[in-house]
Amino acid sequence: MSAAPATALVVDDEGMVRQLVRRMLEPEVCRVMEAEDGETALRLIERNLETIDVVLTDLLMPGIDGFDVVQVLTSHHPNLPIVCMSGFANQALAGRRLDVPFVAKPFTVEVLRGILEPLIERSRKARGAAEAECRRAAQGQRAAVDLVAKAIEMHRRR
Repeated sequence: MSAAPATALVVDDEGMVRQLVRRMLEPEVCRVMEAEDGETALRLIERNLETIDVVLTDLLMPGIDGFDVVQVLTSHHPNLPIVCMSGFANQALAGRRLDVPFVAKPFTVEVLRGILEPLIERSRKARGAAEAECRRAAQGQRAAVDLVAKAIEMHRRR
């Protein structure tokens, strides 16, 4: 598993909410990246996918909203855990239809950590397994290259 600290991307158009979540999570649970809207979030994910362990997104935001973020990520990065949050009760039902965990605003530190910690752990284990598989594949490729080099060397000796 990666030695780098876990990272949560918090997506909310309200700066105070992003700051509150940061205070709830850093440094004990994970480091926090922030995005003020869905477009910024998706661009951050494109550039930092290998380091983001979980996305916590508000549902109602101008432009690309949390619903859009969830739909794009579940289609294109299904292994990246997502949690939705909203202060509106009717959005809670919509969040459940999206088939991702939902946390109602306002929430406590215990509720937020209780939802995010297992997702971060699962994400980091999956990333660790993927990294191990890449290392095994790279070793296999090196072995194949070494075998070719040996064959060339033997051929030249003849």
